[in-house]
Amino acid sequence: MSEQSGHHERAGFSENRPILLVVVPWKERALLLAELQERGYEVRALPGIVHAIGYVIRRPQVQPALVVLDVNDDPDISARTLRDLAELTEGAPWVIITSATRRVDGLDALPQGQVHTLRRPVRVEDVVRAVAAFLGDADENT
Repeated sequence: MSEQSGHHERAGFSENRPILLVVVPWKERALLLAELQERGYEVRALPGIVHAIGYVIRRPQVQPALVVLDVNDDPDISARTLRDLAELTEGAPWVIITSATRRVDGLDALPQGQVHTLRRPVRVEDVVRAVAAFLGDADENT
């Protein structure tokens, strides 16, 4: 695998193909960001779905490799915002973190067969394992 300015070129490991980490609570977002970066992934951490939509709209050169979305604590989660982000990320796989008590409308807008749902309680390692299942580990094929 060749590298360009220190970044792997494959999805999830380059600036234009990052993981979008969309988690409202800053502590959870920071823990997940740190662990994913430690594992070698390129990550853009955003404090909610509206921020993620804006990020992708403002950077048309970016095509996220994967979306990690925690639907808890995000008041802007709706069928419309999920559909909008799904359209903007053009079929990228998703890891959804949810609870057994909150029903989320709009999950059918996500790419079929490309969604892994994690139900709370969730550990950082659970999220990392789900990401690796879609994108592989950083040390694969390098």
